[in-house]
Amino acid sequence: MNNSTANNTQKTTPEASFSLLLATLACTVFSLMTAQGMLGPLLRDMSQDLGTSVPIMAQLVTAETIAWAATALLIGPFSDAYGRKPFLLCGALLVSAGSMGMALASSLTIASTFRILAGIGGGMIPPTCVAVIGDCFPGERRASSIATIAMQPGLSSIVGVPLAALLADTAGWRIAYSVVGTAVVGCAVALFFLVPYRRNESVSLNLANRLRKVGRFPVTWSLVAAHITCRLAMGVMMVFFPVFLQVTYGLGTAGVALPVSLMAVGATFGTYLGGRVGQRPNRLLLGTLSIGASALPALAVFLWGGSLWFTVGTASLFMALVMPVISLLMIMTAEHAGPYRGTMTGLLSGSGFLGHAIAASFGGFLVAQVGYGALSIVLAVGTAASGLFCLLLRQSQAEQRARAYFSSDAQ
Repeated sequence: MNNSTANNTQKTTPEASFSLLLATLACTVFSLMTAQGMLGPLLRDMSQDLGTSVPIMAQLVTAETIAWAATALLIGPFSDAYGRKPFLLCGALLVSAGSMGMALASSLTIASTFRILAGIGGGMIPPTCVAVIGDCFPGERRASSIATIAMQPGLSSIVGVPLAALLADTAGWRIAYSVVGTAVVGCAVALFFLVPYRRNESVSLNLANRLRKVGRFPVTWSLVAAHITCRLAMGVMMVFFPVFLQVTYGLGTAGVALPVSLMAVGATFGTYLGGRVGQRPNRLLLGTLSIGASALPALAVFLWGGSLWFTVGTASLFMALVMPVISLLMIMTAEHAGPYRGTMTGLLSGSGFLGHAIAASFGGFLVAQVGYGALSIVLAVGTAASGLFCLLLRQSQAEQRARAYFSSDAQ
């Protein structure tokens, strides 16, 4: 009996440790994505409080995502050389400080400074979380654990962002940012105790050579272009759709919670679908068809002036058709980049946030000059361009060429 109990303890203790670490990493990413995504529903209230306009306030997204993109590009090689834990903790504390600072901001300049700070911290967290899983988790648990992390942006849009909007509607947007910032501090404390510190003394950065290697490969730029244009379209939806609902249908901050959650359900389903399609040999063809089909709901989202729920339905359908392509591009990169996997994943992640930044900046300009209807044209053009680049990837046999190219040497 005692031996049996001991054996059970030996089996369950590591499993419990893995589960606790995974839950902490997932909560960290969930809180981070809530802090990033809650700006959309709060744009109108914040712009009124800070004495500016919604299009100008949308530039906060541009500032944050540029900082996020630059950090995501660099953090992988640095964490390889100096360990994951310092950058994970630093990222969480910067996100918390940025959120707390937003709660105290008295001007657009101060708010921009703290959003940039949060963007730098945010760029450190998702790629480092994935690296921690690769370092600490056994092979049979890695795929499902990484999938759990990948689900957090969608879950934050379904649960975290609506709750933040509801809190902002009842207590004010400053309180909402304070609560999220406090939650990230709690995650940082848990990470400090749960994430082991490991530094590989034999790894050198050699960042310039690695970027030069991936930059010389033509397929890299088709992959990046497909990702940027796809994320541009997605960024337009995430930033401007909540405000569009408020302006067009007279919804309050809390009133957009359910529509945004339904849109996020479509995005989450699309992410799941992309993972399933990613196992098929004709996945690029299916991805191209999916992104091509998204042009139809794209044209209806901001141009339709009728039923609220028809508009929400088309937005959900649009996200469900766009998200599989983002998943496919990440799967392809992970499978075929070989020893350059970290560099390529960072490049893809950074390019995605660049697309998001362009969406906020250019979209804000169009809203100010033309109106929200112009955003449907941006969605349609962005998805059509992404589909074209996916088609180019398929026609050029990108996957076979990438496998051969990146395995040829390991600078």
